[in-house]
Amino acid sequence: MRRLSLTTRATGLVGSVFALTLLTGCGGGASPEAPALAAAGAAAPADAGQPLTLKELAGRTGCAKPQIQTDSDELRQGVCKTDKGQYALVTFSTDQGKRDWLTEAKEWGGNYLVGNKWVISGNDPALLQSFSQEVGGSLETTAP
Repeated sequence: MRRLSLTTRATGLVGSVFALTLLTGCGGGASPEAPALAAAGAAAPADAGQPLTLKELAGRTGCAKPQIQTDSDELRQGVCKTDKGQYALVTFSTDQGKRDWLTEAKEWGGNYLVGNKWVISGNDPALLQSFSQEVGGSLETTAP
């Protein structure tokens, strides 16, 4: 696997966080049920099955064609706009890459459905929780 320079990795992360900020409205606007969903999601471990590709995540969440924003060796990110809502799909080549991305993203707050080498983020925790029926994962909600 080709290693990306620290500058390339940082640029990709900043771009991902910027896109996530736009997508989630700076983390505001969480629904009243967000704390309950976060507590429930935090208690359940992420599905340890095979990692899903961005295309598989998109298909299972009803997104016909995600708008790809980042496509590198370390991560792929796409934004989906469907009749259900808008959300971002991110897949990672390593678990460490996913953990690093989540650490940075959570500083901005937001809702994250976290699985095996993938994350789905969006404003609506109930929507993300509904995706867990199809893709697994656990819901994590943080405030900035």
